[in-house]
Amino acid sequence: MTGIARDGAVQLVNEMARRFRAGDHDGAFDLLHPEFRIQQPESLPHGGWHHGRAGMVAMGAEFARHWDRAIGEPRVLDCGGSAAVQITTQTWTAKSSGRAATVDVVELFSVADGRIAEIRVFQQDTHALLATLDEPGAGRSAP
Repeated sequence: MTGIARDGAVQLVNEMARRFRAGDHDGAFDLLHPEFRIQQPESLPHGGWHHGRAGMVAMGAEFARHWDRAIGEPRVLDCGGSAAVQITTQTWTAKSSGRAATVDVVELFSVADGRIAEIRVFQQDTHALLATLDEPGAGRSAP
C-alpha cells in the first residue's frame, strides 16, 4: 500500500487530480479500485454508471465527442477517512456550436482498500450544459 493510500480519501483525490493535470492518465488510473465505478447524470450524453478503467475511458471519449472542458483548481473536503468531496468550477465548450457554459461540479468520492472505489458526479446545471449543443435532445432520455 502506498503512503498516499494510507493517508485517506483527500490525499487520493488530490493525487488523482495532480496526475490527470500532469497528463499521467495511467498513473491516475492506477489509483482506482479494481471494482471502481463512476456515475454521471443520465441526461448527459456520457451519463449513467461506468465500471472500471475501461468504463471511465469510454465515458471520457463520449464526453470528448461533444465538449472541450477547462477545469479550475479543485477544492477537496474531508468527509471522514473513506470519503471526500471535490468541488471544481468547469467551463464546457460545445465542439458543435462553440457555445460555453460554466458550472460548479461536485464529485463524491468513496475509497476502499486504499483506492478510489466510486465517484458520483453532480453538475450544477445540466440543462445549461446541454443547451450548448447544436443537436436538439443531444442528452440521454430518462428511462
